[in-house]
Amino acid sequence: MLPILGFLFKNPIAKLVVDKTIGAVQHHLEVKKIERIAEIEAAKTVQLQQVISSEKSWKDEWLTIFTTFGIAMCFIPNMQPFMIKGFEIIKAAPSELLYAILIVYCGSFGMNMLDRYKKWHLEMTLLG
Repeated sequence: MLPILGFLFKNPIAKLVVDKTIGAVQHHLEVKKIERIAEIEAAKTVQLQQVISSEKSWKDEWLTIFTTFGIAMCFIPNMQPFMIKGFEIIKAAPSELLYAILIVYCGSFGMNMLDRYKKWHLEMTLLG
């Protein structure tokens, strides 16, 4: 049995196959190592972005409270005349002001809201 193994180790083709296999395995391990380093760096970046975003989350919370308060005021009978007057003022406001308000909300809650508003506005324009 040993003479056969000795022959395989001395055979240049067998040596080439072994070298190529070892090289492929080493290359695969290096690629995995580089991928893992990239994943770790990406995770660090995501964690950093989460920390930065959490520092600015008060704006989102304030907008949510303000919007919820405004909607709730519509259902309080004593506040309804004030809300009606407020909506009349908003209706008379220039469209640029409404777009500015939308930009603030979209920047906070995402661009999906602006797309929905455009679709709704187009439907309302076509219907009315």
